[in-house]
Amino acid sequence: MLYLLSLWLLFFMLIVLKADFSNLSVKGNEVRIGTILTDNLVPFICLILMIAGFIGYVVFRDRLRSAKDYPVELVECKSIDYETLSFLATYVIPLICFPMNTGREIFVLFAVIIIIGCIFVKTNLFYSNPTLALMGFSIYSVTSEEGIFKDDIVIAIGRLKQGDSIKYINLGDNVYFVKRV
Repeated sequence: MLYLLSLWLLFFMLIVLKADFSNLSVKGNEVRIGTILTDNLVPFICLILMIAGFIGYVVFRDRLRSAKDYPVELVECKSIDYETLSFLATYVIPLICFPMNTGREIFVLFAVIIIIGCIFVKTNLFYSNPTLALMGFSIYSVTSEEGIFKDDIVIAIGRLKQGDSIKYINLGDNVYFVKRV
C-alpha cells in the first residue's frame, strides 16, 4: 500500500494526461458510463490505485496509534530525505513519459510498475515515498540509546533531532514508522 501511495503523483499525472471526455455522449439525461470507461481505462485504473493508496495511508497512520512499546531516545539522527527525490526522478518522471497509445504499451507500463513495486518491497525501499514527503513525513537513519535502532530507517511525522523520544512500529526488516513523543 505504501508503494501505491508513493505513486500518487504518477497516477494523478497519468489521469491528467490520458483523461478524454471529448467523446462523452449524453442521450437525453443519460450519460453512457460504458463509453466513459472504455475511453478512459488508464485514468480509471489510476483512480482505483490512488484510492487503494489512500486506504493504505489511513491504515499506515492508524497503526502508530496502536504502538505498545515504550518510547526510546535517539542518540543519532541523520536525515535521508534526498532518497524521495531520487525515487521521483528515477521512477515517476520517466514513467509519465511512457508511450500509452496501444494496449500493449499500457500493459507494459503497468507491468513495469508492478515489477518496480516488487523490487521496492523486497529490498525495503518502500520508505522512499514522495507522497509522504509532500504530506509532511521525513525519513531518517537513526540510532537509539537502548540499542533498538542501529542505523535503522524511520519514517517520521514531522522532523526529528538527536535527543528526541519516539514511539515506533516495525514496518519491515530495518524500517520503522515513528512519532515523536
